[in-house]
Amino acid sequence: MKALYKKELMQILNSPVGYSVPVAFALFLGYLFIKDVFVVGSASLKPFFSVAPWLLFILIPALSMRSISEEKRANTIEVLMTLPLSEDTIVFSKLLSLLTIISITLGLTLSIPIVLGLISTLYIPEIIVGYIGLLLLSTLYLSFSLYISSRFSNQIASFSISALILFLVTTLSSDFLANLLPKTVQDVLLFGSPILHLDNFIKGIVDLRSLSYFIMLIVLFFKLTVIELKKRS
Repeated sequence: MKALYKKELMQILNSPVGYSVPVAFALFLGYLFIKDVFVVGSASLKPFFSVAPWLLFILIPALSMRSISEEKRANTIEVLMTLPLSEDTIVFSKLLSLLTIISITLGLTLSIPIVLGLISTLYIPEIIVGYIGLLLLSTLYLSFSLYISSRFSNQIASFSISALILFLVTTLSSDFLANLLPKTVQDVLLFGSPILHLDNFIKGIVDLRSLSYFIMLIVLFFKLTVIELKKRS
């Protein structure tokens, strides 16, 4: 598994998307922070935590679109399946390598709370819990995008479908949607919104219901990806 993880990680890092997209993500969030501090005069992490999910639904499909789709297109998936590794191990290695890149990406944004801490007082536990929430959201989006990647041999199709669905899911908690749907329907959709559950973490609250929500969906899409790979064995 260790060798496969390293291979997957280096494959991502050696691609233009592997380093350019995460850096662009961190720079854009840094720009928003600087703009709010020096232009608007607001020293807060709220813009960071509010905008990050809207960038992640593009960043994550871009990183994961090749993970299995390219293997299927190049027919290297057949070689991969002949290795003495279980489908669970293969999927976990791919997911872990992608999560490593996302963790590095979020790590690049730590300069934002560090700078903010120099000019104002921060409640560190709240920031830590907020970052944990972003990692959980990222892992959920990764597991979903990896599943979509396993369904297609075209990485553009994988990216487009994954990004579109994640965009729709992200908008479940938006005010725009609230004005279009009946309240009963809206309440049901909001319960399934990852942004709603992320909000608890952003507030510094480790809600067991929100934690269970993320874990269950991550495991679900992980298992669906494993099942998809088993169809080819």
